[in-house]
Amino acid sequence: MIRTRIISILLIATTLYLQADAQTPSIQQFFQALVRTSPSALPKYENVLKVVDQIPGTTPSEISNAMPDILAALAHQDDNVKSDALLALFAVAQRADSAALLRNHVNVIGHDLLTATTTKPETRAGEIVILGMLRPSPPPEVVPIFLTFLKRTDPDTQAQGSGVIFELVRIAPEDPEVISALRDFLSRPLDSKSKRETLVAVGNSRMKDGQIIAMMVASLDDPDERVRITAIQVLPRVGQQALQQAEPALQRLVNDTNQPANVRAAAKDALQRLHPNK
Repeated sequence: MIRTRIISILLIATTLYLQADAQTPSIQQFFQALVRTSPSALPKYENVLKVVDQIPGTTPSEISNAMPDILAALAHQDDNVKSDALLALFAVAQRADSAALLRNHVNVIGHDLLTATTTKPETRAGEIVILGMLRPSPPPEVVPIFLTFLKRTDPDTQAQGSGVIFELVRIAPEDPEVISALRDFLSRPLDSKSKRETLVAVGNSRMKDGQIIAMMVASLDDPDERVRITAIQVLPRVGQQALQQAEPALQRLVNDTNQPANVRAAAKDALQRLHPNK
């Protein structure tokens, strides 16, 4: 997933700043040159890393000065240039002051989530992670961007909705608009993969909304065995309320000899967590 590696940067070469002494350009210099460089002369991966590695120790003012150039790279038509910008933004997002540094730029970073239909999925995934990981916590401006994306009904939203839900339930789990958006998304005819990923995303929260829990419990009767298994596995993480609500369905799975053995075993284990002394 993008948390372990946001993007894959292609091998390319730059001559503007690679001088004889191999001096590394500043962040601002690098991105100013990057957006003007032809596709055949873009920097190698190791040279991108040399610049990005400066970000943790760079002063806030230097980051702020470089930000317009980083964002210009993010808006570039070349996917490799966009990837370099994402790598830099990911490094900024890991800083303890990243929420303050990027608060005024969240709409630009999230632009592809709201409008672009031709943006590569990897780019959108990177933007989702960057906005969700700002420290010490994502600013309030992030939530409307995620909610707007989640309300889209195109295939891209279905495919990446779970990533947005993962962030939303962590950032604002009790926000009424978040709850409403989750209900709407879970009520859609999702494919099996999207259902499973969404269940896992919601399962990472201590969700208390009864309607959402009911939708998760309903997944115990899904025609797809993998969805049923995922629902069984995530419900205990949501909490005892979810397990109690799921108990009749779990018991039915345990007693159903037509169910695969792994489904029955998982349901039995979930019930034992609800009643550990039985």
